[in-house]
Amino acid sequence: MIIVLGSPKGGVGKTTLIGNLAALLLSRGKSVTVLRADKNEELADFFSRREEAGLPMCPLHSAYGDISREMKRLQKMSEIVLVDTAGHDSMEFRSALTAADVLLSPVRPSSQVEVDNMNKVNEVVRHVQENENPSLKAYFLFNRCKPKATDAIELARSLSADPNWIPALRTWINQLDVFESAFNLGAGVHDVSSASSLSKAKALIELLAEEIGL
Repeated sequence: MIIVLGSPKGGVGKTTLIGNLAALLLSRGKSVTVLRADKNEELADFFSRREEAGLPMCPLHSAYGDISREMKRLQKMSEIVLVDTAGHDSMEFRSALTAADVLLSPVRPSSQVEVDNMNKVNEVVRHVQENENPSLKAYFLFNRCKPKATDAIELARSLSADPNWIPALRTWINQLDVFESAFNLGAGVHDVSSASSLSKAKALIELLAEEIGL
């Protein structure tokens, strides 16, 4: 399975989510490869810290431009390929959609800028589904949700009421400090033994993985 994390805006949490999904899958003995299609060094730095900490590792590759061929090559080597694309509309993002099984586009419901960008994601995804990759499954993932999440509830209702929109996942990722503190150490929450809200954080990542078929 090839899973792409993509958004036309940076800072939505794509890289942190990839780190957490990779950590979960490695803890389950899965064969995982991560493809970096973003020239930002954040993901490479994460894996460097991970290696220094002696945590389970998986291959990290980089590719730019049309990355669809590289994605298909890596798919032959691993059960799961996680692809991190840059936080803007790019050739990497668009070509990734032509070869992906699943797109996750993180959105913080409390950010109007991120909500406004959903229209662009929807437009690109629908074009790819209609013309290049009809089997692509695409979802908005509500990320960094506030505790009461009234904005997320309203946004979910709005999306479900219009069949022209790609759907939002039922799993919402809450804004929990443990995600950031673990990532700063090169870890996912499934690498951590104790922390505030750790059980909740682990459960959310596990629910996310289950919902997208991992």
